[in-house]
Amino acid sequence: MNWLGYKNISKIILTTTILLILSNTLLISLFYYKNQMTEYDIALEQLKTENINIQKDELVSSVQNLIEMIEFKYSKDELKDTRNKQYIKQWIKNIKFDKNKSDYIFVYELLNKNGGDKFAKMIINPNRPDIEGKFISTNYTDSNGFAFRKKFLNDINKQGDSIVSYSYKKTNEKIDKKISYFKYYAPLNWIIAKGVYDKDIQKEIALKKSTLKQKITKQIKQNLLLFILFSIMAIGIAYIIGKLIKNIIHEKEYKVKKTTKALAVLNRDLDTKVKQEVEKNKAQSEILMRKSKFIALGETISLIAHQWRQPITELNAIILNLKLHHRLNKLDDTLMEKKSNEIETLLHYMSTTIDDFRTFFKPQKEKEVFFFVDSFQRVSEICSAMLNEHHINLVKNIDKELYIKNYQNELEQVVLNLITNAKDALVSDCIKDPIITINVYKKDKVIYLEVWDNAKGIDKNIQDKIFDPYFTTKEEANGTGIGLYMSKMIIEQNMGGDIMIHSTQKGSCFIISFHL
Repeated sequence: MNWLGYKNISKIILTTTILLILSNTLLISLFYYKNQMTEYDIALEQLKTENINIQKDELVSSVQNLIEMIEFKYSKDELKDTRNKQYIKQWIKNIKFDKNKSDYIFVYELLNKNGGDKFAKMIINPNRPDIEGKFISTNYTDSNGFAFRKKFLNDINKQGDSIVSYSYKKTNEKIDKKISYFKYYAPLNWIIAKGVYDKDIQKEIALKKSTLKQKITKQIKQNLLLFILFSIMAIGIAYIIGKLIKNIIHEKEYKVKKTTKALAVLNRDLDTKVKQEVEKNKAQSEILMRKSKFIALGETISLIAHQWRQPITELNAIILNLKLHHRLNKLDDTLMEKKSNEIETLLHYMSTTIDDFRTFFKPQKEKEVFFFVDSFQRVSEICSAMLNEHHINLVKNIDKELYIKNYQNELEQVVLNLITNAKDALVSDCIKDPIITINVYKKDKVIYLEVWDNAKGIDKNIQDKIFDPYFTTKEEANGTGIGLYMSKMIIEQNMGGDIMIHSTQKGSCFIISFHL
């Protein structure tokens, strides 16, 4: 018997269809699983990087808060008093730390800025009380042969502080990798430091990793279940089709006649069906358009998150400061009122940022009269901590009499974005004395607003592309390429102004102009 004969055509079609469905489902499932695992690896690397950066920020904040407390209690003249130094030393020793994290403060007394076997004396170290009061050498190396003390001393001589990774012995444990922040405090001639061990960082990463893995695993299981259900449904449909084909073969003459009639009907209704297909294609185009808008919305949300990062960091610093004052019974009404006002200012800015982006595409917003000097004061307050962190000087040359009727919040949003971009350029180019200058002046019935920086400038080959959407000179993890594009849209389409770039090897200048 010929199995491939005419009478078995329905079985051949059914078997072939089932095999194709199963193989396609298997291939799709494998591809989806591989893709999800790749995304998991990428997300895990981002998680590690973000967690380490958070730990570094917390180290810097803790040391800065400690210095603020010292300056809060003692004047510079009082710090010269040996007895006050002893009081401060004893106070720091009495600060409790979490032994599970070993997040202790340790302090060197600097004796020789040039380094050497006795460049400093260890005066406080809860982790290593055995070396308190002893001389410290920059020639000392960790288990990997790294002279980390020489490294942080060189950084301190250059910039006043340093973040160093090295290996060190944790309390009652083996040697572990450690990240420490060292800050030179001139009034006491101390190097104040705080560190965190890799083991402690890995604990937090492990918790987040477990949550991330559970989420990915759940998504994979759900989608695999959908693939299986789809396969079962497809096989069922294939079986029904096979039965129908068998009936067609058995009743071929009847089907031929019926098909002939169907073709006649199809010819009559051809125009109608073509129109229906056109409508379907139109609907698909609208869906694609919505997707493109969602992509743009995602970029906007990313920019909001970028601009919220600094206020959140400042809020964290304020809270740590309040906790420290409360722990020392130094939290009075004046300080509480001051810090509360700072928090309210930051929260108001974050809320305003959301309102600005929410109303970005609404041309019916009302304009208002505002002075440039007041507007730029708000911007400088928002970005002051960010600039101070990188030792960037902000210079403002603003005509106090200049005002305009326009959208104040949107202008401030643009200026903040330009300042942030200038900061990134200065940090990336490692400028020794970084400066951002803001000039606002009027000339020939035109108001000019300039944002200068003294970085190394933008390559001439890409200057005409910097306002294009999704074009960025930053690494992928640090930029979306939407900030300058949105700034251009705000200035030119919403506010009726112009924006341009002038850049040389001595710096870049963004120029905004409004014709009166």
